[in-house]
Amino acid sequence: MEHSTGPRITVGVFDADESDQAVRWAARHAAAVGGSLHLVHAFVWTELDVNIEPISGMAGSGFRSAAHTLIEDAAAIVRECRVDIPVTSEVADGNAVPVLVGASREADLLVLGGRGMGRLMTLIVGSKSLALAARAHCPVVVVRGKVDGQGPIGLVHHELASEVVTRAADLAEAYGRDIHLVVRPETTPGEAQEILDGVAQRVALTHPSVFVRDVTIAVSDNPKQLVRASEDACLMVVAGERSPGAGGKVAAPRQLVNVLRFANTPVWIERD
Repeated sequence: MEHSTGPRITVGVFDADESDQAVRWAARHAAAVGGSLHLVHAFVWTELDVNIEPISGMAGSGFRSAAHTLIEDAAAIVRECRVDIPVTSEVADGNAVPVLVGASREADLLVLGGRGMGRLMTLIVGSKSLALAARAHCPVVVVRGKVDGQGPIGLVHHELASEVVTRAADLAEAYGRDIHLVVRPETTPGEAQEILDGVAQRVALTHPSVFVRDVTIAVSDNPKQLVRASEDACLMVVAGERSPGAGGKVAAPRQLVNVLRFANTPVWIERD
């Protein structure tokens, strides 16, 4: 959805260094695309049988106060990035997944730290990959590794997901970067060149300033090899696949699971 201040980027804020990195990346991204930032912390303690009230006579004590301190610290990280963007925040009662899914209804992008989220991360990377992305109402970025890379936009090619090409081109244009294609290991050199030519022609029609510079064939299905094929990218863009039928959930392409587990750069999961 569009907003008067540009795209609304929502960040899940948690008590972890990886969450801080997600805030940094999101702040810089918001500045690059002319967007706003919304910081959300899921306050789970109201659903547990624990006392969340402050200690009598001790200002700033209690779980609720600690949650607001997390949000304030996140806002301070945004200021440290020296970006001129609108910033809002909230502490929302509930478990992380439903809270963030709800927040995604008003967002153009949902940003999460790649680790430090405990059980939530096992929903994103594991046997039930993309559980959150499947329920979110916007694209999801999982921030891993470096958040200030100067390389190209890495695009993991998917033969059926045309919208992911448009997204990669939008990002390359906003960041002033090229696009680097990565294709599956079973792709022949001739097929890889055909894919490169097709993507380059499509991008040239809508984003003439963006250059699709080259294509790399992943060496094997080994996850680390797939990531290594695009290790110089500043951001990886990967498609989620929606299963057939109304309300079908987003499935996890093999490449996406592998990239999320081993990537050293933020991963953008595009929705169809």
